[in-house]
Formats: sequence, structure tokens, C-alpha cells
Amino acid sequence: MSQTFKVIPPTTKVFCHERGEGWTLTGITDINEHTSVMFNGTRYTIPAKKIIEELLPNFEKQIQKN
Repeated sequence: MSQTFKVIPPTTKVFCHERGEGWTLTGITDINEHTSVMFNGTRYTIPAKKIIEELLPNFEKQIQKN
């Protein structure tokens, strides 16, 4: 059983309500991996699932507000 997954490239912008706007330092090729994300000059390692399900949609909502 294969699941279709869209690859997320490095430097993709994301938004976290606690940390603000950030961007991925590495690309995401699998939902089960961890990815480096930069927020305000600090690097965080975050599960790809959280980025895809929360942080990317949050960024899209921020764009639509402006």
C-alpha cells in the first residue's frame, strides 16, 4: 500500500504560533522523518508530520489574512 507524498523543498516558509515565521533548512521527503526549521535565528528539529499538518497550513492562513 503506497501513499502519495509531495516533497517539501528546503527554504519552505512555515508559521508557528509560539515561535513566529520560520523556514525549513532541509527538505521533507517522508512524513515520518524529522526536519530542521529555523525560527528567529534558532534551529529546531521538528517532526515532518507536525510541519505538514500544522505549520504549513498556519503559514497559508497568515498569507490569506494579509
